[in-house]
Amino acid sequence: MPYAPVALNPLELEAEAGMWEWLEAFELVPTELTRRRMERTRPARMYALWCPGAGVEELTLLSQYTAWAFVVDDQFDIEIPDPQRSLEAVQALNAVFDSARQPSGVLAVAFADLWRRLSQGRSPEWREAVRGEIRDWLWTYYTESVGRLSGNLPDLETYRAHRRDGVALFVFLDISERAEGVDLAAAARYLPAMRSLREAAVEHMGLFNDVLSVASDEASGYLYNSVLLAEYHLGHNRPQALKLVNDMLTECIDRMTAALERLPAELDDAGVVGRDRDDTLATATNYTVYVRANFDYHYQAARYTSAPVEALEHGLPLT
Repeated sequence: MPYAPVALNPLELEAEAGMWEWLEAFELVPTELTRRRMERTRPARMYALWCPGAGVEELTLLSQYTAWAFVVDDQFDIEIPDPQRSLEAVQALNAVFDSARQPSGVLAVAFADLWRRLSQGRSPEWREAVRGEIRDWLWTYYTESVGRLSGNLPDLETYRAHRRDGVALFVFLDISERAEGVDLAAAARYLPAMRSLREAAVEHMGLFNDVLSVASDEASGYLYNSVLLAEYHLGHNRPQALKLVNDMLTECIDRMTAALERLPAELDDAGVVGRDRDDTLATATNYTVYVRANFDYHYQAARYTSAPVEALEHGLPLT
């Protein structure tokens, strides 16, 4: 991990209080089990590490979205795969983007509130990008439910592309722009170096999550994990599989470094100047902060540091 840690946002506890108030108001932690799982997850700590300079309003909103995303994740990864239930849940959440339809179910009702506030004041390009990223993320749950039942598990290269969508962190890169006071221009967001940087950062965060989640994923029979797939497809033992994934993580950092070096020249070539240029370079640097924050967060949340018997404790699926 070549990136230095940054100071923790001092507004974390205030944001966390607002997060819990929202979770309870939208009935997302209806039982003691679901509440304990959220306590072990620590969404507000994640964003206090990601955006150390964010104001309390933005930090609270981003913590609320993070908590909701973890609730969604818990509906699928731990449960016995059920393609029909996954399909219905994904369709209900995607329907939120159609404002003419009334949200159906507690997850969709909560998401409708989040999307309204997250997208407020954002450019059409930002909204389009984030809508697509959320849809791509949600559909991975349906894909995985079928793959887990059929036993047709992806090879590692296919999985790495899948993981970039499934870890849902493209969305987090973009919603973090609210806290950073930027709204990237499309001319900058889709530069080759910026796309490469974003993909490498998100892939690093997803693969590192795999390493810290391997014990609980294995215990729950959830094999969509790079370490477990290396064992499954390549016959590696655990140390060999971990070394392979660590090499992938190093490669991601190398790709980030190369993309950061290419970015200024591409901004020149594309004619991106003034504030758009400054915002793009600042955002690119922020991606290194987020990668480091993701690294630190995983060691500070009991969701990843507890034994599987505790880490997998959860309530019944929400509707």
